[in-house]
Amino acid sequence: MSRVLPFLLLTSMLGCANTDYRFERIDGDKSTMLPLKFDGIYGVRDGATVIAEARFSNGADKVTMNIMLYLRPPAEFRSGTFQGVLGGRMISGSVECPSLTFLGGQTALPDVGGLFILKDEQNRPAFRVRIPATTLKRRVSS
Repeated sequence: MSRVLPFLLLTSMLGCANTDYRFERIDGDKSTMLPLKFDGIYGVRDGATVIAEARFSNGADKVTMNIMLYLRPPAEFRSGTFQGVLGGRMISGSVECPSLTFLGGQTALPDVGGLFILKDEQNRPAFRVRIPATTLKRRVSS
């Protein structure tokens, strides 16, 4: 019985983990889900720094989010920018991260995810992106 309780606690915690991906347009108090597909997160870890690029697309619509993390207990979001084309219109701005998920050790590529707020050029929240913890893929030259 003493082994069952920790197992049940761990199972219930994992069951509550957010595994949904969402890309939403923010309009005041309302948000609208956009049909952008999460194409993956690519990057490198160099010591205590992780530089990553998340890609989203749907036909001609494409958004790229670049972020930098600093690894210390706990991992810390340092900065981010985004750019892309939505509905034929160029968009760009800064990224904030109110909730970061970072899982990884010294020898493997980490898992990165969280809640990201993409702000427009006037520093207003324009999009909200939720990414479940996803293993970073190595960058390939394009």
